[in-house]
Amino acid sequence: MHFCPVLFCMKLQDLHQNNSFIYLERWVNVPKYSKTAQYSEIRKRYHPRFGAARFHLPIFSLHKSDVEIYKAKPDKQMLAQVLDGNRVTFYCHPDQRNEFAKNKGFTVPAGFMPVSPTSSTRTVLAEGAARFMVKLHLNKKISRFVRRLTRSSIIHSVQISRECEKITKDKNCPKEFAYFPESIGVVHKRLGVGYLIREFVPRPIIQEKRFLIPFFALYSKDQFHPEDLPLLGQMISAQQAHAPLEYFEKKILTPFIQCWAFAFTKYGLLFESHAQNTLLEVDEHGNPCRIVQRDFQSIPIDPDIRAQQKLPNHFKKHVIGREDYPKLLEHSLLYDHFVCDYLFGSFVTFFEEYYGISKDDFYATAKRVYRMFIGKETERAFFPKGHVTFGESTTDNVVPLLYLHENPLGRPSY
Repeated sequence: MHFCPVLFCMKLQDLHQNNSFIYLERWVNVPKYSKTAQYSEIRKRYHPRFGAARFHLPIFSLHKSDVEIYKAKPDKQMLAQVLDGNRVTFYCHPDQRNEFAKNKGFTVPAGFMPVSPTSSTRTVLAEGAARFMVKLHLNKKISRFVRRLTRSSIIHSVQISRECEKITKDKNCPKEFAYFPESIGVVHKRLGVGYLIREFVPRPIIQEKRFLIPFFALYSKDQFHPEDLPLLGQMISAQQAHAPLEYFEKKILTPFIQCWAFAFTKYGLLFESHAQNTLLEVDEHGNPCRIVQRDFQSIPIDPDIRAQQKLPNHFKKHVIGREDYPKLLEHSLLYDHFVCDYLFGSFVTFFEEYYGISKDDFYATAKRVYRMFIGKETERAFFPKGHVTFGESTTDNVVPLLYLHENPLGRPSY
């Protein structure tokens, strides 16, 4: 179904509309935090902010022997989208067809599927009865990185999805924790690249009607209706029990940090929880229910925590201490930079603009909540006294870290 964004107005009560999620993804999303974030080598027609409401994704049919399939308890309907006897569906971004064209099975598409690009460009939302997302291989630079989807990244994503399933089975798991399963990964054996199926129903699965708001859509203005109060402001106005920052602390900030800290301290998973990778699930009245995690490709694993918790260390990629960055700096990158600088920084701007709440007051609240779930000794063991941020990009997919000696904004330090 096509829709015209200019005629679509995002109010809290409009979340039940079929296209509300993709509208939020594409047009209630202020330009990103860094000067490189708007850079894209994708053609304009496929760009989430400037492209068409939808486009047709080429689908190829390959023999099962030509691919590898990785699974993390996929929904049966999702598996049927991919596997049919000895034939396997292979999704390909239109801007990537040339890379595949010279290989067997990629001459003529078996069909096309209508999709809309999400905020991440190379991840698309399928239309129709079976709504799901496909994360595609795209050998083009968007923002800082070339968005290849290799075998190792697909395996890692599916492994993280399995870990998320284990987290939800833990009796101590916060009830607010949820995730989008990356339940199927398909890799072309010869090329070593492929795609991921990301299910659109958060797990644990619940029967009650819920709606999803990307975190960036909580504080962003509607591109086509900038006079409207952002959704977080509408949520604050709809309740009378709490002051604005108090409401945010109780309903969003505390469950957010609790879920992040639980996955980190109990499972050694450091979610890359910036505003694009995190969603808020709300009920029919707009009340926050759960924090939904998505996009597992780059999530680091702390082997020391997993050893302490007597968990297996079967990960081959993004293992802290074995790759590019020293241990404490990588922890700081994930929390101090992605969460405190990127995510919390945007909420600071929102509260200053709409409620006159200072940056110092916001971060004092964030520090207090952090300490509720991550004690001083744990912080000392896993985080530096200062903090890190990204330096300037150098070569392909390599970004140096810049260490700053001053105390971080969003945690107490020591």
